[in-house]
Amino acid sequence: MIDADILLLAIVNMAEGVKNLIGEKGAKAVMRDAGKQAGPKLLESLIGHFPETLPKEEALRRACIILEDLGFSKSIRMEDGKVIAEEDIFTDAIVGEDLINSPVVYFFAGLIEGFVSFMSEQKAVLVPEEVQRGKIVYRYA
Repeated sequence: MIDADILLLAIVNMAEGVKNLIGEKGAKAVMRDAGKQAGPKLLESLIGHFPETLPKEEALRRACIILEDLGFSKSIRMEDGKVIAEEDIFTDAIVGEDLINSPVVYFFAGLIEGFVSFMSEQKAVLVPEEVQRGKIVYRYA
């Protein structure tokens, strides 16, 4: 079985490779979409068909709980129109200091958006507002 830290580094390096290949904006879009596609598939593999359709805010709240339980972040919560992930798994693995522009931050946003669409059939959009090592703050709509 592969070590989770090695897999995480592979994902972060893949995101940076995509950025080098197609540019920053393209990489952000591709990685966000990858997260949106992966989110529902991951949830479906974990829980099967979701038995109900939730309002978007409730789906977002539950997505935070599930992602925290899965270990993507030690704490992930909604607060004042924002999703705050503290002690996340991604930011420490990003090389360099321009964390907010790392495509992997957009992958995580897409993953959350994918979870929400799976549970609510509504679209949520998360935009990184603040990113530092160990903390990501997304504004959502």
